[in-house]
Amino acid sequence: MGVPTFLADIKGDVSGTCMAGTPSDKLMERLNKMGVKDFNFHAYPVQFWDVFGKKGHPIRTTVSDMGPVLLSRLLELSDVQEGVLNIVFRIADDKKLLLLDLKDLRAMLSYVGENGQEFTTQYGNVTKQSVGSILRSLMALEDAGGDAFFGEPKLDIHDWMGRDPDGHGIVNILHCVELYQKPILYATFMLWLLNELFEVMPEVGDLDKPKMVFFFDEAHLLLTMHRRLW
Repeated sequence: MGVPTFLADIKGDVSGTCMAGTPSDKLMERLNKMGVKDFNFHAYPVQFWDVFGKKGHPIRTTVSDMGPVLLSRLLELSDVQEGVLNIVFRIADDKKLLLLDLKDLRAMLSYVGENGQEFTTQYGNVTKQSVGSILRSLMALEDAGGDAFFGEPKLDIHDWMGRDPDGHGIVNILHCVELYQKPILYATFMLWLLNELFEVMPEVGDLDKPKMVFFFDEAHLLLTMHRRLW
């Protein structure tokens, strides 16, 4: 129908959609039982993606695009710590300093923590204790592989909305076999994805067909994870 799709593949078992299948006795028996006529095997247009860049195109976003609100929820910061993180982002923005990856954020946190008194009157109180707590929380994200997700070039979500020369929607497969074993990083990706969808795909009402379809295997686990974060 020309609708691009996105598949989160946590078992590595849907990559075969890029190749035409072959008949088997069991499959043909099933098709006959269901009354399916003129069944054809064919390959689908597929793009592979992988946060770690091993089994597909890498997925990246910057710390600045993630923003302090989502990062605070992800890192489970307190209200005071979230306020400090907001100040850090504001200082970086005012000084035109890019926060691309976690190293940039760590350096900026250290800089603000060491010079907190300089910023107190303009931005608010910043204590070394709060900065230290944020840095400790950041370590968990780094240990989970966050360095692989944050950086450039940032993915444009419209890259998932392509069609092949015949007008068929591209099937975008996210290789999640390794990512699924790192729930903090998976949650980071999901928070970013939902935020991006909200920003670039505003509600348009009922359409003849969707602009894009998302499939998430083991979705109940994702919902449990997001219920904790939100």
